Amino acid sequence: MKPAASPVVLHLAVDYPNLYRPENTLAVRNFVDAAAGPQHLVVALTRSANPFAVAAADGDGQGDARIVSMRYWGLPFGLLLALSMFIVALRVRLLLARRGLRPLIVHAHKFSFEGLAGWWLARWARVPLVLSVRGEAESKVLRYKPLYRPLLQRVLRDAARIYYVSAWFRPLMRRHFRVAEAAERLLPNFVARPAAAAVGVPHIDRLVTVLDLNVYRKKGLDRLLPALLACRERYPRVHLDIVGRGSVDATAEVRHLIERLGLDAQVSLIGPLSHAELLARLPSYAGLVLPSHNETFGMVYVEALLACVPILHSRGTGIDGFVDFVDARVAVDPTDVAAIAAGLERLLAQQGAWREWLKAHRAEVAAEFDQRRYVVEYLELVGQCA
Repeated sequence: MKPAASPVVLHLAVDYPNLYRPENTLAVRNFVDAAAGPQHLVVALTRSANPFAVAAADGDGQGDARIVSMRYWGLPFGLLLALSMFIVALRVRLLLARRGLRPLIVHAHKFSFEGLAGWWLARWARVPLVLSVRGEAESKVLRYKPLYRPLLQRVLRDAARIYYVSAWFRPLMRRHFRVAEAAERLLPNFVARPAAAAVGVPHIDRLVTVLDLNVYRKKGLDRLLPALLACRERYPRVHLDIVGRGSVDATAEVRHLIERLGLDAQVSLIGPLSHAELLARLPSYAGLVLPSHNETFGMVYVEALLACVPILHSRGTGIDGFVDFVDARVAVDPTDVAAIAAGLERLLAQQGAWREWLKAHRAEVAAEFDQRRYVVEYLELVGQCA
């Protein structure tokens, strides 16, 4: 008699550290780690335009046995996206059969990409489909692939749960699709929570931004620096530390921009810091300033708030929609240098009062982003399928 298949929570995620792409965001991995209890299988996907480079390997190269690293064929700019994801679904289906596994649910961690593969897998296995919605990726498909909307509507129709990692994107989803409100939930990325509130006196007028220099324009640095120059008129002591890695060419380009604006004395390129080093240094700053373009969430904003550091963030993207209750922040139009400069001046004017507000309301901020409340609901959903 054939043994019964072992139940697993099946995750499909492009944004996951794996053998083929070791450096990747930790957001989904943090979520899987937090949702302990059921057995998880994560298919960590990495795209290659070369069909002969397709491969799969157990593990992530770092000893995590939950992971299957899978390099899949996919063309740039989402060309033939549905075909690519259908092939991924077939490969994962064969993988499950070989391992004697059956999914309890299929959780696709981006609605309009992995969600397509997850939809086919959930239909074949006749199990619930769970979708995470990440605004940056989803907005690109909505903008450049309008012909995919009928297919995406079918995916949404069949979803048992729709988790918005990007709260700001929910109105856009409702504008373009029929979405069952009963299936909708918010699900912020989980961040490291410092054990206690920040102590000591921060450096007055010293700001920090944290970004990958290779995509500094997407992170808004090309507008933040001119805004800092304008802000210097009223706050001559203002200083910005830029934390993050970058290629030699990207770093040189940023350094040239700083020099061209005459900001050598006001800006320091710190380079990369470990996560632990960053968390240790955050409380010393007057504010975190990161006017990104079309960002899914941005965990560093929450880490800053929990370190009692006020933030400047972009309106209509990133963390927007999760922090409406926070007074110690300023939201700006990331495309408008004058708006960013005004936001910097407001943050600097309020830096002391806002830091005190965060100290007084830290428990409230922590509760809003406490992973336990979200994990309990998720595990209840999994338990209903067991």
